[in-house]
Amino acid sequence: MTQLLYYKDAYQFFFQAKVINRIETGDKIGIILDQTCFYPEGGGQPSDQGELNDVKVTDVRKIDDEIIHYIREPLESDVVEGKVDRTRRLDYMQQHTGQHILSQSLLRVGRCNTVSVHFGDSYTAIETDSKNISDNTLKDVEKLANKIINENVPVNLLWVNPDEVKQFHIRRPPPDVSKVRIVQIADFDAAACGGLHVSRTGEVGLIKITGQEKIRGHVRIHAKIGKRAYEDYHHKTILLQNLGKLLTCGEQVIEKRIHDLNEQLKNAQREITKLQSERLLGIAERAISRAVQINRILFIHQILENADHKVLKIFMDRVLDESGRLAAVFGNNEGHFNWMLGHSLASKLNLNDIIDDLLPLIEAKGGGSPSLFQGAGNKSAGISQFIDQLKQKLERIRINDE
Repeated sequence: MTQLLYYKDAYQFFFQAKVINRIETGDKIGIILDQTCFYPEGGGQPSDQGELNDVKVTDVRKIDDEIIHYIREPLESDVVEGKVDRTRRLDYMQQHTGQHILSQSLLRVGRCNTVSVHFGDSYTAIETDSKNISDNTLKDVEKLANKIINENVPVNLLWVNPDEVKQFHIRRPPPDVSKVRIVQIADFDAAACGGLHVSRTGEVGLIKITGQEKIRGHVRIHAKIGKRAYEDYHHKTILLQNLGKLLTCGEQVIEKRIHDLNEQLKNAQREITKLQSERLLGIAERAISRAVQINRILFIHQILENADHKVLKIFMDRVLDESGRLAAVFGNNEGHFNWMLGHSLASKLNLNDIIDDLLPLIEAKGGGSPSLFQGAGNKSAGISQFIDQLKQKLERIRINDE
């Protein structure tokens, strides 16, 4: 059985060991050592990474009481020098201890129990049993958590028998094992945990709750912990400074400046929409003046540039505001086009009866009601033929639209 050096000293990153077994698993090779500092994935904490004789260790797993180090290149020697990725190890030690502090703070301030934990590459997430947590509660939770960090209290690791666990008042029931590992943060928190932790809370550095989301009906908290929190603060400071330069204002008035600019943008968009509508109405009037009478139907057609379905609908509503009309409008838009066909006939003309065999001419698809069809097409070169054949169909239709 492999000797677990990481439980003796979580700050040991270099070690020597002997290879006692090799396992081939697809494109990976599993190495089992007589002792190791590599922590295997478990308890929500990702595994260590590093090197064995300069061969990269990509993953470490505990399977049937064996610690397996996965590598992608052959390891010839039976004696190895192991090197754990120090930065990654210390990061997850900060995350794990910080999570314990945050879970106890959630319990004390908000009476929120921790249901599950996720240690991601950029953030730590805690799923609670609460359906709602207010922003003020999270503010107080964060304040308490950082108070414990600033007090720099010891983090003790104890192995106890199952019948001794009750004296520690742990947050969750322990696993069914012969020896329970207790992580005790002074008199603030205690939990059964097999993960790696810092020796004092001050090493966690900082906890910053960055948001919350709903999952399975519960609130899940996102937090930046340790070095990640400082890096996030640095990034956001630079972001604020850059925004201040772009908006030519100090950080304290950035929010107001953005609000004012947003209002100006909304006003400008309303004015643009108004001008576009007036322009479209003018185009519609000219299209009506050019329309041709076919079998008591006033047939109107128009091609609009850079027009989406919303613009086509404004045009269509105007030209069909009187009865006895049928209109086809096309809107070119970045390489493809939108189209719309509608009528205001008193008779029950079903556009399905005349549209199906015309659509291939413009490589179009669409759908709608008997009096209004719309869709998108890819062959704008076929629009003229589409209009000509539509006219021919209208000449053959007998309409009583009086």
